[in-house]
Amino acid sequence: MKKNKILKRIVTMSIVVISVWIFWPSMQQQQITVNKSLITTPLLAEKKQLVNTAQVNNLLEITSKKITSNDSATLVAKAYAAELSFPSYSQPLTHNDFDRLKPNHFNPQSILVDDEGTQVTAALSKYRYTYPEQVLATLTGDNIDNAELQLIDLSTGRTLLSSQFEQDESNWYAQFEGQRDLPRQLQATIKARVNGKDITIALALKYVDSVATLEGFNSVFNQEADMVMQANLTTRKKGLYRVRANLFDANNQPIAHLVSKEKLNKGSSHINLKAHQSVLHGKQAPFYLSTFSIELMSPAPGKPKKYGNSAIKKYEIKGFEVSSLSDIPYQPSQQEQQRLRLLQNMAEGG
Repeated sequence: MKKNKILKRIVTMSIVVISVWIFWPSMQQQQITVNKSLITTPLLAEKKQLVNTAQVNNLLEITSKKITSNDSATLVAKAYAAELSFPSYSQPLTHNDFDRLKPNHFNPQSILVDDEGTQVTAALSKYRYTYPEQVLATLTGDNIDNAELQLIDLSTGRTLLSSQFEQDESNWYAQFEGQRDLPRQLQATIKARVNGKDITIALALKYVDSVATLEGFNSVFNQEADMVMQANLTTRKKGLYRVRANLFDANNQPIAHLVSKEKLNKGSSHINLKAHQSVLHGKQAPFYLSTFSIELMSPAPGKPKKYGNSAIKKYEIKGFEVSSLSDIPYQPSQQEQQRLRLLQNMAEGG
């Protein structure tokens, strides 16, 4: 019996490890760190679902009954099989995919000031800023007398920048200009006097110097089953870049999350984003791209990735005929098929 229990544990752990291995590239990278003792309300961002297709959502519902190791492996195998209906570079996007629609969202933080329920809420306009963007903060609540926004170097405790909050009809606002080469470990600290008490709220953020700029796009063209959008970038460092964007229809409804990776040299470069025909049929043109993300991937373990910025907010795709695309279904790569077979074997107890 002991051997059976140990075997079940090993199988369960294997499923978890393989699941992370399979789905890791799509997991959200943003981490928010705050002083947990100060938080009294839950974070506002919705948690990302494991897979982004409607069919898979139904497969991953949590039930009250006990799930065996084989059941878990079966669920994961079915989920991965459903995901393989679409290429990894062109995954369906819905309103539920909050982290992809708002990848730079900042989660407001609220704290109680006293036993009478007085509460204040602080937020930054985004989590990650790119030079020379301004850092913007808001503070809301009752009985706020005054407040100051400070940018702190966590490694030394030194205050790098500061700004006084100003009040309008309902909120308090503060901002300061960004600087190049700010330390990696930063914290925005709000010091306020509320209802006769001094309070401090710590907010996590990143401030980076851009390593690349998305300048625009060339004309869209078709390539077998893909609608191809060639992005023009100016890169300041060479390396492996990942560019991501969201595709929307004429009614501003999300269609697909597009991803492309390519090694680029320093200077003027191009990288292709592709939308597969499987996500386009039945969607109303004209389409447009937005929510651009440019990343220079980590060159080695322990070294952080770096970020770029976009000179454009939106790219409209006009005059493209979806009917010009081949209707051949997506064929999973050999590596994807091997992963699926491995999961299926585990589900069958092999």
